[in-house]
Amino acid sequence: MQKLVSVVGTTASGKSDLGIVLANEFNGEIVSCDSRQVFRGLDLGTGKVTKEEQEMAVHHLIDIINPNDYFSVSEYQKLAYNAINDILSRGKRAFLVGGTGLYSRAVCEGFNMGEEEVDEQLRARINTLSKEQIEQELTALGLEIPEGISPRHLARRLEKAIKGVSHKESEPLYEVMQLVLVYPREELYKRIEERLDRRLQMGMVEEVKRLKDEGATEQFLEGLGLEYRYTNRYLNGLYSYEDYRAELLKEIRHFAKRQITWFKKEKNAVWLDMTGDFTAEAIKLCKDFYNK
Repeated sequence: MQKLVSVVGTTASGKSDLGIVLANEFNGEIVSCDSRQVFRGLDLGTGKVTKEEQEMAVHHLIDIINPNDYFSVSEYQKLAYNAINDILSRGKRAFLVGGTGLYSRAVCEGFNMGEEEVDEQLRARINTLSKEQIEQELTALGLEIPEGISPRHLARRLEKAIKGVSHKESEPLYEVMQLVLVYPREELYKRIEERLDRRLQMGMVEEVKRLKDEGATEQFLEGLGLEYRYTNRYLNGLYSYEDYRAELLKEIRHFAKRQITWFKKEKNAVWLDMTGDFTAEAIKLCKDFYNK
């Protein structure tokens, strides 16, 4: 079984930078693991690696579909497998890098995403839940809740997520080590705020306005959550600029907390010491992993 290193962590934790360092150190290439960076034109709001950064290390699964198009976990898994296998077949190391926990878990644990029989017991349990309870369970799984989604589709979304997360027939294709980047809360919140202000200064509002002008729908922008949801609402006049920034900052912090809860459940995970030289630690861990 070939080896795969997964670099995960909260928003604003430096995953992309570490991924580039490791790819250069170990003759590797990066497979993006971000549910929003697959979309073309979503750059500042997703923290997408720049063209210059992509020249520092080969990146896969960035800018592969258009806004408004549907993209599923199953589709991501298939493309990620293809990219990883291609990288490994060329004698290089593959690094799965990003913060979408469900995507990384689908690849690292090898979810069986094929057609399957309905789990009547699970569906019956979900059908007894209120809309608020379903939303709570989705949040606990680290998933965003699209604005305006019907209760029926919300229930189906939860059913599919649970079956994916706990599928008994998962078959890992790789031996995996996951490196987790999570700063102490005070430092994390500082990094989140600094990054948000930097994105706003660089034109994140203008980016969302351009997307709207080019045809991105309200449903699509709302479904993306966070930067796109709240910037869209600001552009629609629902917030003053000050309230928009404050609300978005609060929601990004809440999202980071949900990410931490998710990553605490990851298998084969090593939490890096973010108060020390975590880059050197990561390099040593990778060397040991490859050599064992």
